[in-house]
Amino acid sequence: MSLLLVKLVVVATFVTCAAACDTRQARCPKTPTPSPKVVHCLPPRQRAIDLTHLMQEGMPVGPGGVPFKMTRLVDYDQGYRMHKLEVGASTGTHVDAPAHFVEGKRTIDQIPVDELVVPAVMIDVRDKVKANPDYLLSANDIVDWEAVHGPVPVGGLVIANTGWHRRFVDPEKYVNQDAKGVMHFPGVAPDAAQLLVERDVMGIGIDTLSLDAGAAQELVTHRIMLAANKMQIENLANLDSLPEVGATVIIGVLPLANGTQAQARIIALVPEVEEGEEQAGQ
Repeated sequence: MSLLLVKLVVVATFVTCAAACDTRQARCPKTPTPSPKVVHCLPPRQRAIDLTHLMQEGMPVGPGGVPFKMTRLVDYDQGYRMHKLEVGASTGTHVDAPAHFVEGKRTIDQIPVDELVVPAVMIDVRDKVKANPDYLLSANDIVDWEAVHGPVPVGGLVIANTGWHRRFVDPEKYVNQDAKGVMHFPGVAPDAAQLLVERDVMGIGIDTLSLDAGAAQELVTHRIMLAANKMQIENLANLDSLPEVGATVIIGVLPLANGTQAQARIIALVPEVEEGEEQAGQ
């Protein structure tokens, strides 16, 4: 091969790589330039959003729940600090496994790891909850959302943002019991749960104590989801920072042997929007 031809091949390869990758941002473009060469690009830059409430004494628990307690056993004057934790499995941000309601279904430790890193979408019903604290996310809400954003992802997590997570700092307002002891907070309607089972999602998440609304007499939504071997995540936080589409959620649930519920650190990864893209979308 002549020296001139070698130089032309090197230049062509460099131009192809430059076109396929944004070298300034070191990430892959949304639509890579076709090329016979293999171009190695870093994935899009992402920001992490913590969807987990802080575990601390005094945090909200529902009736019959076990409050969080942290007792110091050893302190620095003995060389190190160590604590004993007392907590119910449903206290704070946690996952419900199918075995929570249905004998013989999957326990927490039987949930495959590949179901703990999933695409997530958020359905915003905050305005409806402001008008009615007992509001239920309905099948119609899901259909209306899909008309704008497309189908909810198969194997994904559908998150209902009710705005209730903002009350978590005030346990009385979060549990919201009336004079008769009936709780009032939003949830997910059975018809919505049934539709999402048909859509074959991995599970549902919500920013309240329970997927079933506080005033629910029977936990029908729980039974529909868990009987279908789906997962539930309750007491989610910071949902106002979550986009309606485009997030990937990492569900860091404790691998509790034979557990039916367990605390989890929930982290959403959201692609960063460049300044030019943000202006174009305005």
